[in-house]
Amino acid sequence: MTFLVFTAAFTFLLLLFGRRGSAVRGGTRLRHEIDALFSGEHDYEPTSPERFPHADLGFYDRVERELGAMGFRKVGDVEDLTLSRVYPDRRTFVRLLVDDGALIRAGAFHLRARGGLTGLLGTLGVVPRDVYVVELVTEVQRGRFLVTAPTRGLDRLDPPPEAEVERLRPGTPLAELVARHRERVGAHLRRHTTGAPVEVRDLDGVLASVQRGHVVASAHRQRIGRLSRDELERMTGTPLDPQQAELLHEVQRGDEPDGGDGDDGDRGDDRDEGAASSTAALPPLDRPR
Repeated sequence: MTFLVFTAAFTFLLLLFGRRGSAVRGGTRLRHEIDALFSGEHDYEPTSPERFPHADLGFYDRVERELGAMGFRKVGDVEDLTLSRVYPDRRTFVRLLVDDGALIRAGAFHLRARGGLTGLLGTLGVVPRDVYVVELVTEVQRGRFLVTAPTRGLDRLDPPPEAEVERLRPGTPLAELVARHRERVGAHLRRHTTGAPVEVRDLDGVLASVQRGHVVASAHRQRIGRLSRDELERMTGTPLDPQQAELLHEVQRGDEPDGGDGDDGDRGDDRDEGAASSTAALPPLDRPR
């Protein structure tokens, strides 16, 4: 489910690069959003699919049916409220399942780009309009994870060192995805004969594991200064231009009060948008300026 957070943040970065506005203003806003998304545990709420009219419910049902034939069972549908507060125009839900051995948790979600973001992503050709992901995770020991997901080419942010991520091609059949993840788990257990993976049997157990994933991802973002130059250059496909370098500098800067460097015009704009005071008050990111 950390990939859902990465995808939302990545699409916002692309939206920033599609504009030629103030790098300081965009970087300030992104800094506040990264801090909101990577500040430790997230708020989750059980939910109903009917609350998400843009979600492809057929996808969720197909995933549940196919994984069910491979020994998985559904434990619940949840919304990441932390993510929804930051990106209210990109709300979605995650269907959570566990396998019959209680060693693998699956999170399935559909993320649809709407509004101005749709045209931008289509032009760049880096993210499809509809992103369908089934992420398989085993917590091989508390706070350390094996992750297998069909996100090759979609996931441009580095995972924390506590997560060994293998990205398969988008559209990988579920049977192939599950087989590969089980192969990786088996290989890990043969290499590490002491200790045992964390079992996940119900919704509470799954969410506890998910929260530990958020904690290690947040610590990693803090260690690297929120966003690295390598990550940003992978997104753009080229060395950073001066405006992008300025944006990165603003993202990575410390937490001194806004306006301390004399750029009061841009900071004033951010305060009007609510970025400096509350990420929950941010307007939809697809709104044209």
